[in-house]
Amino acid sequence: MTDRPGASPDKGADRALLLTFDDRHVREWAAAAPLFTSYGARVTFFVCEPDRLDRDEVRLLRRLADDGHTIGCHGLRHERATDFVAAHGAGAYLDREVVPALDGLRRHGFPSRSFAYPCSARDEGTDRLLLTLFERLRGGVPADRRADPALAAELHVPACDISSRRVLLGCSVDSGRGTVAYGDDLTGVEAALRRTAEHGGATTLYAHCVADAHEANHVTPARLEKLLAVADGMSLPCVGFDELS
Repeated sequence: MTDRPGASPDKGADRALLLTFDDRHVREWAAAAPLFTSYGARVTFFVCEPDRLDRDEVRLLRRLADDGHTIGCHGLRHERATDFVAAHGAGAYLDREVVPALDGLRRHGFPSRSFAYPCSARDEGTDRLLLTLFERLRGGVPADRRADPALAAELHVPACDISSRRVLLGCSVDSGRGTVAYGDDLTGVEAALRRTAEHGGATTLYAHCVADAHEANHVTPARLEKLLAVADGMSLPCVGFDELS
């Protein structure tokens, strides 16, 4: 664990874990804030449905932002980008799903610069579309790949490419959903972290709610702390999307 809460590398560090959380689990994220602080970790919260945030959730999000965490956009109604564009067109996707979400976050005081695809549903066309509004996008690889050591090559972004790589792929580290457990084998994830620690660059991971049990996708506090401890033991800083150079 870091020697002092909040200790972290300077912006532009040559190696980083980009740990991200999706959807609208603001209270659970806020409850996990002391864990992030204890490891000097800054993370990214990709928020959907900003128009449904209540006053307390907005207050908690602002506190997380004040602690140095990044607040990104995850769409208005969590629509799958590729399906929505195929059904309604690119203009409708921006007008009905993306711009209202971005405007809603801005009204709450969060000028979000990054976007995470709901369900990791993306293609080159949606990338081009969304990069007109955002600095970076987060996609994903299939969650069942996380036990595959070869995953490291897909998740690792070399340090020399970070400034130009505008679409980053992440892998789920969720523990389960409802009564369904996803398994404990994170061999591929740990291989990616090791590769990044040894060679520099960045690895992106994502989860959703932080809870021991939840009806939605969730990562347990114990698994989250283990991941933070693994990264800390590798001297791999955990930083937010807004900190990438």
